[in-house]
Amino acid sequence: MISAAFALALLVSLLCPGCTSSTPEGTVRDFIRARLSGEEKKAAGLTVEGDLTDYLGGEGFLAGSGVSFEASTVEVSGDRARVMARFRWDDGEAEVSYICLRVGSRWKVSLRETEESWIPDLKWLREGESP
Repeated sequence: MISAAFALALLVSLLCPGCTSSTPEGTVRDFIRARLSGEEKKAAGLTVEGDLTDYLGGEGFLAGSGVSFEASTVEVSGDRARVMARFRWDDGEAEVSYICLRVGSRWKVSLRETEESWIPDLKWLREGESP
């Protein structure tokens, strides 16, 4: 016989999938999907910063281009994870890294750290110093 506590936990997980802990690759997957479909507010909500204003990523430009992608976690260290997204289109593909941070029980894309992983000198440029 199923215990009442187990049944309640199962019911909550089925009725409220967004209330469970996220994974780094799931967060990146949802972020990219939101960007590809033009759901900027949803995408921003999946980030540490909560705002896409100065974000350098070009996922939004790929909308309607027939691009496909998959995301997989490469490494997790404490509350930080690096996720690789592989984008594919007609005659090519590219791998792009995203950095996620655990915020409470949720993983969120850190736009700042993601951009700095793409362009190592960006941190120095932002701080007005030279590398």
